[in-house]
Amino acid sequence: MLRILGQPGKDLCDRHLGVTRRDVLRVGGSSVLGLGLAQMMGLKSAQAASEPAGGGPGWNRAKSIILVYLQGGPSHLDLWDPKDDVPDNVRSVFKRSASKVPGMDVTELLPNLAQVTDKLTMIRSMSYTPVGLFNHTAAIYQIHTGYTADKVS
Repeated sequence: MLRILGQPGKDLCDRHLGVTRRDVLRVGGSSVLGLGLAQMMGLKSAQAASEPAGGGPGWNRAKSIILVYLQGGPSHLDLWDPKDDVPDNVRSVFKRSASKVPGMDVTELLPNLAQVTDKLTMIRSMSYTPVGLFNHTAAIYQIHTGYTADKVS
């Protein structure tokens, strides 16, 4: 885990949350490290390379990915996953925007992305099994690295 020593700085946004610049750098630094670590160390999965699974057009040709990770960004309900059958206090205030792929609608905030949904993969479900720590930092570490974190601060 990236540690930045020194006195805590001023709060970034909301004083009630207590999020400091140091906290943002800690999470952001571990995100960058987690994304580049496998490539830096040259790790490859021999089993995945030897057993290609079938897929749609373009399957098994991708050389890289773009991870859209919005720490503290807009809610997924306001961007990627509009829901109509939820209570008003959960439902997005933005309208659903039809896309090229049935069932992969986004909100009106992403009209250009809605036109290229046939060229992307969207993961709308996640699960996290905590090992020792029950917080977002441990889950973020596991999502970015694939490893569970027993002592992530």
